[in-house]
Amino acid sequence: MLKSILQYIIVFTLLFLVGKYTHLAILDYSIPFPLGKMYLFHYLFSMGICILIAYLAFADILKEQLSLIYLATLFLKLIFFAILFKSTVFSEVVLPRIDRFSMLIPLILFLTVEVLFISKILKKI
Repeated sequence: MLKSILQYIIVFTLLFLVGKYTHLAILDYSIPFPLGKMYLFHYLFSMGICILIAYLAFADILKEQLSLIYLATLFLKLIFFAILFKSTVFSEVVLPRIDRFSMLIPLILFLTVEVLFISKILKKI
């Protein structure tokens, strides 16, 4: 379990660093929302979800309900994101499409890696 947790930390940290700085380098202009904080949110929450599911799978606690627990944590992730970034998500100012897409890129990156790790955990049990 320690090996897999270390793997999650390394992969998510690399994804955070490479994704954030590549994304900011590609965007030559100032964006009207905190993109770095969005990357940090997805980094911490996705890594936390993977570590939680790995722990629950290893500890034999609620092994049959792991997929439902994952869906609940994914739902909580979306709720917390909307709460933390409500000024950006629910603003009256209409964002251009490129800015809206830039807001989705961290979600897509981290969700893809998160789903790969979670499916790997669920296949083992």
